[in-house]
Amino acid sequence: MKRILFSLLCLTASVRAELRPNGVFADHMVLQRNAPVPVWGTASPGEKVQVRFAGQEKSAVADEIGRWKITLDPLVASGTGAEFVIEGSQKITLSDVLVGEVWLCSGQSNMASAMGSLKDKPEYASDLTSADFPLIRQGTVPREPSVEPVASRQIAWTVCSPATVENFTAAGFYFAREIQKELGVPVGLILAAWGGTSAESWTSKAALDTVPEFQQRANEQLNNLSQLPEQIAAFPARLAAWEEQNGRSEPAVSGDADTWMNPGGEGWSPGSIKAKWQQLGLPHGGIAWIRKEVTVPADRAGKGFRLDLGMVNEQLVTAFWNGKKLGEFGRKAPGFYKGYTHFDVPGNDVREGKNLLAFRFVTHLGDRPPLNRDWAGLGLKAFGVQSEGGEVRIEKAFPPLNAAALAARPKVPEGSASHTSSGLFGGMINPLIPFAIRGVLWYQGEQDGSRGLAYRQLLPLLITDWRSRWGQGDFPFLIQQLPNWKAGNGRDTNWAEVREAQWLTAEKLPNTGIAIATEIGESENVHPANKREIGRRLSLVALDEVYDKELVSCGPTLESAQLGADGKYRVKFHSSGALKTTNGAAPALFAVAGPDKKFVDATAILEGNELVISSPEVNAPAALRYAWINDTAQANLTDDSGLPTVPFRTDSWPIRGEK
Repeated sequence: MKRILFSLLCLTASVRAELRPNGVFADHMVLQRNAPVPVWGTASPGEKVQVRFAGQEKSAVADEIGRWKITLDPLVASGTGAEFVIEGSQKITLSDVLVGEVWLCSGQSNMASAMGSLKDKPEYASDLTSADFPLIRQGTVPREPSVEPVASRQIAWTVCSPATVENFTAAGFYFAREIQKELGVPVGLILAAWGGTSAESWTSKAALDTVPEFQQRANEQLNNLSQLPEQIAAFPARLAAWEEQNGRSEPAVSGDADTWMNPGGEGWSPGSIKAKWQQLGLPHGGIAWIRKEVTVPADRAGKGFRLDLGMVNEQLVTAFWNGKKLGEFGRKAPGFYKGYTHFDVPGNDVREGKNLLAFRFVTHLGDRPPLNRDWAGLGLKAFGVQSEGGEVRIEKAFPPLNAAALAARPKVPEGSASHTSSGLFGGMINPLIPFAIRGVLWYQGEQDGSRGLAYRQLLPLLITDWRSRWGQGDFPFLIQQLPNWKAGNGRDTNWAEVREAQWLTAEKLPNTGIAIATEIGESENVHPANKREIGRRLSLVALDEVYDKELVSCGPTLESAQLGADGKYRVKFHSSGALKTTNGAAPALFAVAGPDKKFVDATAILEGNELVISSPEVNAPAALRYAWINDTAQANLTDDSGLPTVPFRTDSWPIRGEK
């Protein structure tokens, strides 16, 4: 009998659940001030759990499946680190916990972009070396997607210092630096961001199911995801067989000693990295090299940098720097030769004077360019390289493909949990709910850049869904409007349509703000470096609309546009002081159209605090637009605030996809 009782006691001990708080509760965290603070986790069913912090002691009993939750009363801000104790069957002590303002930083790559990406840029270098801000902390959510909602992720909170700031979100850091200085309280950032992701990935499946279009897309993506492992496993053999059958087998690259990527040699001819392959000598695809000589000044020698190729489609790419292989893209799952990629050049390989960058491309088709970026956009702008031109050398030309062979080419399996509807909500947002936050900073939209009409529904749906699930009311949600970028064609309007959707969301939903960035992006780079100004403008919106500070957070907005009998628009704005331009030139990026809906550039003249806008090409104007194109770098209208004028249009003509 004693042996039986002992065995039962051992069994009971072995199945007893370990006391665990949710992973967001960790050393160095920041808790939200002036609001109830939920604390939750798991333990053994029926176990009593106590939380002690800042003079409060509260307890709860774990339910039948081991869940417990305690809500602390509102806390006052504290810049002195204190212990946060959770005790039940065991005692957990979290150290150096502060109380202040907590902001969730989410979206895609421009929110994920870290301060470390700026370290080699002289204009930002001092921001990193002086980043001694112990009252600014970042909790980083692991990049682990899940289409099934996950209850907890282990969050690592980091104290901001010159030694750690490289891993901080740049947009979030500059935001936090401004509001911490203004408010004088700790600021906690929770980073949950992933490059190249749609807002649908960040929205719950239940919310998406309320809109038939989104529900259908989600179901298709989830079905594709379930079949993806088998498709990926079979793809390399299928592609190799097709290549062999159609004369597209790729000979091996011999490595560092291969003279293809070294200086000198014959057979090189001038060519553009953005020209189509058929213009470069490969009408049906093939294998070719493109190289560029890069002169590195003394102050840049020994400093590594990143070659950002952006979206690579239908290309296998191998990169070399001074004859040394940097890496390759295109042969590995899950994206194979379709996806975003970059190569890092180590600092010890960057020498003063002449350096040689070379790419080896394998393309099955001749109707596309090697890359959609020029050399500056790849990452060579810092070395004064601006052109698209380089040297091209053909290694092998492929034979033509007939229609049947082209149709038989294996399709690259596409998809991942991170790019599947609800996949990032389930894996990176759900684990945070209901951690007390002040609000959200949202920098996303590039991936949805051709879906302006859908985004009008999608972004409000995401915001409403998050607010409902958090149960903290309509917490502030601050949107970073897309800045300027060519987005394929600088004169196209797909990004303008997304910007409009972002603006309409901010106008429609309560407690939703927006920061305008029409002129601080980079025409050739979807990842603009100037996150300092991005963060500052977001901080202005927060300080103005959330913290009720006496300041201006928005530039001029359209008040009225009256069309006169003379065929000219007279436009008034809500503004802070006098209208002006940032460069002293005439206001730019105005366009008018007649009933034919064909917009042409218009002349804008400042008369007092109004604009008079017209074009001799349009006799009967029917619509006026401002900064209504993808690349708004020339937008220059402002007022005494120095902030940009909000893009607008006076027409309600259908956008793409709208009937």
